[in-house]
Amino acid sequence: MPRLGAGRRYAEAAFELATRDGTVDVWQRDLAVAAGLARDERVARAVDSPAVAIANRREAVEQLLGSRVSRQVLNLSLILTERGRFSVLPSVADEYDALVRRSRGIVAATVTTPAALSKAELAAVRTRVEQLAGTAVELGTETDPSLIGGLTVKIGDRLIDASVRGRLERLRGRLVQGTS
Repeated sequence: MPRLGAGRRYAEAAFELATRDGTVDVWQRDLAVAAGLARDERVARAVDSPAVAIANRREAVEQLLGSRVSRQVLNLSLILTERGRFSVLPSVADEYDALVRRSRGIVAATVTTPAALSKAELAAVRTRVEQLAGTAVELGTETDPSLIGGLTVKIGDRLIDASVRGRLERLRGRLVQGTS
């Protein structure tokens, strides 16, 4: 299992290079491609396997990524391969995305609703979430029918629960406290 700190360190180094070279968006796109490959457990296990010669692992990564990503991201992938850490790439990509958002003043937020939102509803929710966050947001959506109605919004570490399920749970808690 990859350690989270390692992903952050590689992402910070990559972001520093990308910022210096003006290739932030290229790195972001290519890290997503490499991370997608590393998310496949079979690929990650094979590439990280000490039972396979390093030369063979490098060759496999070059064949899988060589024509799909920039040379810099390929080099990072090869370094991780040599260290048996190819499976860290998804963490690197996630951390890199967070650094890009932070540098651009964008906050990640996730809205969870019991059913999919229409475009108009999503636009209204985005506007309200941006007001709450005080900045632009990168809005992700999820559905969870157990919410019954309403929605939850996660902005960074903050959770705003305006769901029917949440209200019922809070009411139940108050009732239980009142009878004890």
